[in-house]
Amino acid sequence: MIPENIPVDFEFTNEYGAIRRKEVRNIFYKHGLNDQKIVDLYTKWRDDPEYLVLCGLTQDPYEQERLIRMDVADLIGQDSWYLPPKYYDIYRFIKASKRGNDVYKYLVDKKLKPLQDLPNFIFFEDHSEDKRACLLFLTLTYDPKRCDHHTAWENIGKEFHLFCNNLRKKYGKIEFFRTWESTNHYYPHVHIVILFWEKNFIVIPHEDKTGKISYRIPYKDKQEIAKHWHSWIDIEAVKDTEGAVKELTKYITKDLCSNKGDLTNAMIWFHGKQGYSISKGFVKSIWNWNIDFNEPTNTDLITEMCNCNHEGVEWEFVGFLRGQYLGFSPDIWMVDLKKPPPKIVELIENEVIRQRTLKGVKK
Repeated sequence: MIPENIPVDFEFTNEYGAIRRKEVRNIFYKHGLNDQKIVDLYTKWRDDPEYLVLCGLTQDPYEQERLIRMDVADLIGQDSWYLPPKYYDIYRFIKASKRGNDVYKYLVDKKLKPLQDLPNFIFFEDHSEDKRACLLFLTLTYDPKRCDHHTAWENIGKEFHLFCNNLRKKYGKIEFFRTWESTNHYYPHVHIVILFWEKNFIVIPHEDKTGKISYRIPYKDKQEIAKHWHSWIDIEAVKDTEGAVKELTKYITKDLCSNKGDLTNAMIWFHGKQGYSISKGFVKSIWNWNIDFNEPTNTDLITEMCNCNHEGVEWEFVGFLRGQYLGFSPDIWMVDLKKPPPKIVELIENEVIRQRTLKGVKK
């Protein structure tokens, strides 16, 4: 369904008028885009509520007639089936998680809360004479003389993994908790807490000009780590896990609600990066607890929203529809309709056809 009112940024949208990263990148590589335009497009995409459409059956869909197969394995990890809307028992619309929107913030907070609630593990006390730590907080900057900031964002993931691999060669097994941040000039920084399994660093108190105390490692140790990164780095020794986790999650959660957060999330969105990552052994190594803290996806959202109410319903994914066409308030995260009005039924049918076309399925 083509929107009646063509949006101002129609060249960046799909046929529904919804901004799509793929189209933004296509225009960028063909004609170029300034950075503020990318940020503006990101915020418009984030603030445009879209809904995942699920159709629910209380009977086994294999026993239904007129079943039409539609493979959407890459969307939800399994085959899906489509039955014309009038044969379904219920329709569920779930507000999609978009980086930086209210649903995304909720999912991230929920994912990270168990990490924040873990017992505090203390490595050294302020009054200890012999201070040592195996947990370091690093900030890896990016020298703008190396390349433009878009190239830096494209390369940052590979360069970070190379950095970690080189540390493993030098120090043995490491685990990490990592997030990105954008500077005001759009270059990426890496904030990372690294746990060294086989190395304890001597800790040296350092007082800055304001009298604030931080904890550092010997210069030779810093230089040994720094030589594996191409730009300037800052290293602090971590006194306890509570402080380190709070500092890092601040970049992930609190900074979502700021202008700086818009710059960071726009660059992460545009370049298709994960906002943060926690290695599998990070939590297990310290607290002996194995749990997934990595960035949430819409699959997490579907799982949560379909595990409540209407037990026994088998949900099938249909596609995405914009909230403005459905007529839903953006404050509403989930809507169930047993008998959708004709307008919404038509929207669902058109989305089924669109998804089938995108998948190359013949009518």
